[in-house]
Amino acid sequence: MDVRASSLADGPDRRGPGRDDTLAALGEMLDSVRRDSDFRAIAIADGSGVLVAGAGAFAACEELAAWAPLALTQVANDTVPTRLDLALRKMQVRRLTIDGIEVLLCGDGGEGDALRRAAAGCARILGGRRERA
Repeated sequence: MDVRASSLADGPDRRGPGRDDTLAALGEMLDSVRRDSDFRAIAIADGSGVLVAGAGAFAACEELAAWAPLALTQVANDTVPTRLDLALRKMQVRRLTIDGIEVLLCGDGGEGDALRRAAAGCARILGGRRERA
């Protein structure tokens, strides 16, 4: 999913005068989506599985981030269930491209539409940074 097409007009800009801390804004948006959608955890990871930002228990966010790249690849062993298979059943992953940089948005549990809302929030918070600078 390429979220570059999302505009800043998708929703109201909730940043107040002191709200220029991108990572804090990203964390608050993820936490809001997590609470509203019953995710155990929600995380943003880079392509190698390193946690960039998350909401929920830190260990759960790190685990989601680490498994996110694996969720996008086909597993060669499809006959014997592994721990990864069990984790991937509950996990949702979306590939996002924001200003040419690919990140993985992943959630444990929750509803699928919530990741779409989180992707739009990522685009608002991360995608428009150059325009406001």
